[in-house]
Amino acid sequence: MRSKQRKTVWVPLALAALLTAAALGWLLLRIPEGVSFAMDMGPGWNLANTLDAHGLGRGAGDTATYERYWGSEPASQAQIDAIAQAGFRTLRLPVTWFEHMDAQGRIDPAWMARVRTVADMALAAGMRAIVNAHHDVWYEPAPERLDAAQAAMRDVWGQIATAFADCDERVLFEGMNEPRLLGHPEEWTAGTPEARACVNALNAAFVETVRAAGGGNATRYLLIPAYAAGIGEEALAALRVPEDPCVMVSAHVYAPYGFTLDERGMAGWSPDTATDSQEMADAFARLWRLFVSRGIPVVVTEFGAVDKSNEVARAAWAAAVMRLGRTYRIPCLWWDTALLEKGSHTWRYPALLRALVR
Repeated sequence: MRSKQRKTVWVPLALAALLTAAALGWLLLRIPEGVSFAMDMGPGWNLANTLDAHGLGRGAGDTATYERYWGSEPASQAQIDAIAQAGFRTLRLPVTWFEHMDAQGRIDPAWMARVRTVADMALAAGMRAIVNAHHDVWYEPAPERLDAAQAAMRDVWGQIATAFADCDERVLFEGMNEPRLLGHPEEWTAGTPEARACVNALNAAFVETVRAAGGGNATRYLLIPAYAAGIGEEALAALRVPEDPCVMVSAHVYAPYGFTLDERGMAGWSPDTATDSQEMADAFARLWRLFVSRGIPVVVTEFGAVDKSNEVARAAWAAAVMRLGRTYRIPCLWWDTALLEKGSHTWRYPALLRALVR
């Protein structure tokens, strides 16, 4: 038994699009420890297209070669300091591991050391760091490959947890990014019942493995996703959260899709238009109802909208997401590869930046 206990939160369960002031006031009197920790994580930033770049093949170059492969620059203290000084409090490190593993599943020590170095940069800048497994194929939640996926989960995260065992709770782990059936007709829906069950089994293996690694891993906060990190009712209701007071749920908010990710979709967005705003409002209310209201912290580890020369609209959308996050006590981490200039570490879209950090 671990010493920490998840505290009970008394709040009305019949929530509308937003919490009532009375319900929110009651929560403020009884904030669970994990939810309080999560609230202090936002706003956050994803170090995208850097440590997660892949496609070169195993052993194709040094760590800097991989970090540059998708158009980024190798992470530096100056870059991360600029992110922290702008007002971001958590740095998520998307990391792809499979191209840095040998045939026996051993992670290249140089790659592990580089990931640790970048995480240490975030800590030196006064931020928290989330280390994840991002584009790795070994955790695909396919029933016929579940045994192999669980074995890989234990092997990979056992190595990572050991390498970070001396780190305190400012370093968090996220076991999988958008686990889904690759190339399947249900890839980007809620998946199949069998795939959702596989996600639960893989999440459980991740938590058990990290906890067994000792050191700071005993009480480290761990993030687990639903199928595809989805925000729909079917995917989220199927998620089984281990009985562990330091487990958080991770989710991704790219809604509405036509505005956020479809490069040929709409460039305009308004909080006053139901078709623009209802889906994401419903998603936050759902995350609250299923998890936060029960004392289970939630982190939106990704949200973002592609640039269509529409900074004003993107800033309005980002501000709306951040407001929902504050209302429902869910921190949000921005995904972007263009907001910060790679060479000068200056900010290209000031209105969007203000929406994220004000």
